[in-house]
Amino acid sequence: MSGLRIVSAYIKQNRASYFLGISLVASGSLFAAQIPRLLGRVTDSLRNGSPGVAEMAGYAGLIVLIGGVRVVAGWGGRVLVHHKGRVLTYRLRKELFEKWGTLSPSYYHRNSVGDMISHALSDVEVVRELVSQGFNQGISATALFFGALVLMVMNVDWRLTLAGMGPLLVIPLLVKWLGPAIRLQSQRAQEAIGDMAQTTEEVVEGIRAVKAFGTEQVFISRFEERVDAIAEEKMRFAHLSALFTALVPLMVNFGFILVLGYGGILVTSKIISLGDFVAFTLYVVLLRLPLEQLGNVVNIVQRAVPSLDRIDELFHVVPDIIDSNDVIDRPVQGDIEVRNLTFRYPGSDRLVLEDISFSVKPGQTLGIIGSVGSGKSTLADLMLRLYDPPAGTVFIDGQDIQKYPLTRLREGIAYVPQDGFLFSSTVLENIGFSDELPDRDRAERCAKIAAVHDNISRLAEAYDTEIGERGIRLSGGQKQRLAIARMIYKDAPVQIMDDSLSAVDAATEWRILDNLRRLSTPESEHNEGKGKVTIIISHRLSAVRHADEILVLEDGRIVERGNHASLISIDGIYAGQWFIQTGQFGNSETDGADVKGKRAILEPVPDVELDCLEAGHQEDVS
Repeated sequence: MSGLRIVSAYIKQNRASYFLGISLVASGSLFAAQIPRLLGRVTDSLRNGSPGVAEMAGYAGLIVLIGGVRVVAGWGGRVLVHHKGRVLTYRLRKELFEKWGTLSPSYYHRNSVGDMISHALSDVEVVRELVSQGFNQGISATALFFGALVLMVMNVDWRLTLAGMGPLLVIPLLVKWLGPAIRLQSQRAQEAIGDMAQTTEEVVEGIRAVKAFGTEQVFISRFEERVDAIAEEKMRFAHLSALFTALVPLMVNFGFILVLGYGGILVTSKIISLGDFVAFTLYVVLLRLPLEQLGNVVNIVQRAVPSLDRIDELFHVVPDIIDSNDVIDRPVQGDIEVRNLTFRYPGSDRLVLEDISFSVKPGQTLGIIGSVGSGKSTLADLMLRLYDPPAGTVFIDGQDIQKYPLTRLREGIAYVPQDGFLFSSTVLENIGFSDELPDRDRAERCAKIAAVHDNISRLAEAYDTEIGERGIRLSGGQKQRLAIARMIYKDAPVQIMDDSLSAVDAATEWRILDNLRRLSTPESEHNEGKGKVTIIISHRLSAVRHADEILVLEDGRIVERGNHASLISIDGIYAGQWFIQTGQFGNSETDGADVKGKRAILEPVPDVELDCLEAGHQEDVS
């Protein structure tokens, strides 16, 4: 479906305002079309004798009145239409942001940030030009053109009208010839802007790595290539647009030449009066403006159609994850059970998880360890329904996870991702991210639990300090602890931490985990007798040592399970890794060679999750 439906639907919703705006703009143009006719009468009056002062004053007053009405009506209509254009801009950007919030991770794996920025800024701005400037010019030019044409036919010899209008019939052919090329070139220019935005975003985000490697010149060269591509595409667009806008007035000039020649013959033959000839000549001159405006409108439309199509295509992306028809809308309590879960990413034949089963109840802690690509983070994504698990494999409070509305499910889970993403706002707003108006006292209490309160207090403005994009003004450990404080602030019955203690020293890690243990028990004053489910995914075994149960994943399968003591006693993968990380080789009967062998077992394997995403996981577009 054409993206123009976005504009047509918006105009239909605001038809009263647009009708008034169109009427005012058109009225102003129709009044302007009367001026040549009046000047023609003045010419005839002067030729036929000496007109009186009163008669000339009357003509002058009428022309001033017509000019005043045109200005007021045109101004009022244009302001109204421009206002509605700004409202559409706001609505489109708001709807784009809301749409992005519904899309699944696979969409963001396929599309760059630069493209999305281009959608929200450049594409929407082009649409605004269409519904404001394009709309105003189109209505004004159309009304003026047809108004002048009708008056020419009614008041002047039809043969002269035909001579003047003949060359203008070429203009539709120009639109058909150049229009598609202009539209295609506009699309290429918009795509080039998206590429430049993506490069800019990458350089800004990775500026530390760029400087550390001393590759500033490399990225400057890449950026110059993107800018050159934009300039090249824009110049091609400018050439096509300039050709079109030059040919339109050329046709008008051809008509003017014919009018001068043929009109002169008609005057000398006394077929028309000199006043009619002057009026007609002024009409032909007057037609130049609306035709140039219509040419500009055609350019605006050709630029806007690709942008509208890009926006419309995004609006029609169907998310992978949607609510089922038979949802159960009730709060999550936190009793999690996974039964024989086997999962592969859509579009891939490789199993990421195979025959995974476990359960964890409120007040309990589950630890998950494993090498890179063993499926740990995928398991967290499935519990959050960032990807949909097979039906009948993941349950919360005895119900299939797919029966929970997405909003209700995610309200019940507090999640700390691997990167501990922080927003470019204050410390308080980052901790209280789950509230529109964060509570300062509550945020400070959560920061103390996450062992980051003292660090925050030493910042220039404490909790009101702006931390920069992605928390660039904080250290790695501070970012992770701030993200943990955000999880605690949400106070959800399920807490998932995905390798979120990797940048924290051992003493601070122990302090945070001890605080979380006490906070998650039913006896905690904050839990009202209900414990929290805590799931800790980590490479550092010290982070899961206290867990009620620990799962050891390898190639998507559970190869060991139990608590810390039982896993140490079986002297398997967990025990070998524990001794490697703690240096306690002498505490086991395992000799150095065996430990080295166990270490080899936990060497990183190819990232299964990334491979599967690259295999073609896509969302349907309708």
